[in-house]
Amino acid sequence: MEEKEYTGWKVWTPTDEELAFFYSDKTCPLDLIENEYLIIIDRMDGTVAGVYKKKEGKFEKANRAAIKINDPKDGRLKKVFNPRNQEQICAFDLLHDDSVTVKLITGRWGTGKTLLLVTAALEALREKRFEKIVWIRNNVDVKDTKDLGALPGEIIDKLLPFLGPFIDHVGDKQKVEKMIKEGQLEIEPLQSLRGRNIENSIIICSESENLTKEHIQLIIARAAEGSAVWLDGDTHQRDKAAFEKSKGLETMIKRLSGDPLFGYVKLIKTERSATAALADKLD
Repeated sequence: MEEKEYTGWKVWTPTDEELAFFYSDKTCPLDLIENEYLIIIDRMDGTVAGVYKKKEGKFEKANRAAIKINDPKDGRLKKVFNPRNQEQICAFDLLHDDSVTVKLITGRWGTGKTLLLVTAALEALREKRFEKIVWIRNNVDVKDTKDLGALPGEIIDKLLPFLGPFIDHVGDKQKVEKMIKEGQLEIEPLQSLRGRNIENSIIICSESENLTKEHIQLIIARAAEGSAVWLDGDTHQRDKAAFEKSKGLETMIKRLSGDPLFGYVKLIKTERSATAALADKLD
């Protein structure tokens, strides 16, 4: 029998009696592990009646708090991000849960995984929950494309092309350069991580489908006191056979799920645009 994929959440459509029993005793017939989410669906209209997570063996209501981004120039509120679907409610809660130090969000293109990671990290930085963001990405080109060759300039110039998702969500290259200058952002090549001891930082690794199990071990092991590791990825977009063979993300999910320090949410629905959603039809 094929093992069911672990997504970090389960959906439950209870009867009125089951729901009343849940609210009184916080028990349900589904078996959940630590930090796994329970999405309760209203039997009458199919809407989300509530989202809970298993915490220390008990059900705790998920935090739907919006992610708020302030303008770095004057401190005024610039953007507010609210969850758009039931899986994003889980992801929002996970990103606000500082007791979970290793967080993973996966999903297809346009599901919002990198947007949520970056905006939540910027919010955490503003709230001084961390001192800086350390951005890590394996410098792997898209498969079946030609290498551009050696890029000119310093290490920062060589790595900026791999910082595209971060720049997209921060606003522009100038803001990113300002964060680097002020010590709020550090870009670290994967190949120079060994031996690093990173404190009080959010270590973010985007496109982590292009990591082996050993790469993920290396990244997590860099997290010193006060640091957390946040990753996102899409197992459908691997760019080299080595990553298909190693299946680093799947190994991470299988080995760490249920640990109090690990949280995982798989996003399903494309929210980028109706146009972006057409990409799925090419499969």
